Amino acid sequence: MPDRQRRWKPAAVVLSLLGTLLLATSVPGAASAAGRGPSNDLRSSISLDAASSAIPTTARTAVTDSANATAVLEGQGRKAVATAVATSGCDGCAGTATTFQTVLVKQGGAAIADNVATAWSSCSSCSSSAVSVQIITGPSASSVEVNNRSLALNAGCTACTTTAVALQFLVIGGSQRELSGTTKALIQQIEQDLGIQLAGKSVHRDQAQKAADDAGKRAKSAIAADLRPADVSVRVELKTGN
Repeated sequence: MPDRQRRWKPAAVVLSLLGTLLLATSVPGAASAAGRGPSNDLRSSISLDAASSAIPTTARTAVTDSANATAVLEGQGRKAVATAVATSGCDGCAGTATTFQTVLVKQGGAAIADNVATAWSSCSSCSSSAVSVQIITGPSASSVEVNNRSLALNAGCTACTTTAVALQFLVIGGSQRELSGTTKALIQQIEQDLGIQLAGKSVHRDQAQKAADDAGKRAKSAIAADLRPADVSVRVELKTGN
């Protein structure tokens, strides 16, 4: 079987996986896509879903995408989903996706919060990095079912860097209000800095884990200073394609 055909098969499998993930987490909402473009994209919404995607091409070899959203969960069976997806399929390309979602949980029954970061590469001397941050606050935050996942895959890759990080914070007690604008901006900057660090071509897994853990600690400190909660639980999940 020709080399090209062997290389295409694993890439096709990964594409199918990513398509399934995006379909599963995409629900029509009130999200605003104003200003959406192939790079340096920052959007804000009040949708229950927040998503960023960075897909470089030979025509645009470096792509970044950022999404910023606030969701309010109120009532039985509501669900908030945050996703970041970065994919590189061209030699020398770089894709970086970051999503930042704050979830305010009000009274009204069981709710779910899912946070997912996915990155895959199928190219030479390329990089894909995805970072998704989700912060759950509010008077009923302790009743929320939380899920935090990351996935990173290499398919037919040579000298590539593929990293996905999911950071999830569950805030219990304290003022039980939404984070201040200043704290949100600080945490979003921490997240974007992490995305840039992970895109470096010389970053090894232990370095990536340290960077993700440090970002989690800094964000937790900012949340604690703002809301003065009884507890902030932090979930950090990092995967690399190496």
